[in-house]
Amino acid sequence: MQTRITARHFDAPDPLRAHIEQSVGRLTQYFDGIHGAHVVLDGALDGEPRKHAEVVLNLNRQTLTAREEAPTHQAAVDACLRRLRRQVTQHKDRLRDHKGRGTPRP
Repeated sequence: MQTRITARHFDAPDPLRAHIEQSVGRLTQYFDGIHGAHVVLDGALDGEPRKHAEVVLNLNRQTLTAREEAPTHQAAVDACLRRLRRQVTQHKDRLRDHKGRGTPRP
């Protein structure tokens, strides 16, 4: 899986980038059909202590998105990934449930 990281209005340090890549990579434990991820970090404007993060996952014919804000970028990304973990497992359950819904043969 390829992970792109975009930092707006600031330069993201290497430890933050490594944390993001490792955390996003863990989502493949839940569903292996993830093709790529795009993480957008937004630096706080003057006087605003909150940091914003958005994570977009590309699946087969599906896009999952989560946006969060927190005091740090790392906390915002972790909150996004918690939401995406739930979305990914729900998507996987929908695929699994849909697969066996045929009419029984006589």
